[in-house]
Amino acid sequence: MERGEVYRFNYLWSHEAEKNRVSGSKIRRVCLAMKVNEWLYLFPITSLEPQPQDDGEERMYLEIPPIERQRVGLNQDHPSYLILDDYNRVREDELYDFESTTPEGQFSVLFLQEIARRFQVAIQEKRPMQGLIRR
Repeated sequence: MERGEVYRFNYLWSHEAEKNRVSGSKIRRVCLAMKVNEWLYLFPITSLEPQPQDDGEERMYLEIPPIERQRVGLNQDHPSYLILDDYNRVREDELYDFESTTPEGQFSVLFLQEIARRFQVAIQEKRPMQGLIRR
């Protein structure tokens, strides 16, 4: 599994976990954005434009450009968004929630650099991020 690859995964949103759910409501595409030691950091892809949080805090996300949507097999007829303030963290040897470990495609190096740049800004601004460890 390599950085930038897109997989189908049973993603658990942080707002679902707050309601004591232990499994996501559906299989969705996720981007493997980081690998740190034995941990994989998976960020969800959605077709719904993220709305501000209840406290008015803007969400952190990127609209996926058409060429990148094509690279990973996303619908070309409407926008898709990579959410950057909600993630699932899984151990590389505990891949139970993956529909398949075969990637559906991979984002370009340039798009991955944009993701990394956004993270750096978020860290500098001390933006809140919701991360879940999945087991």
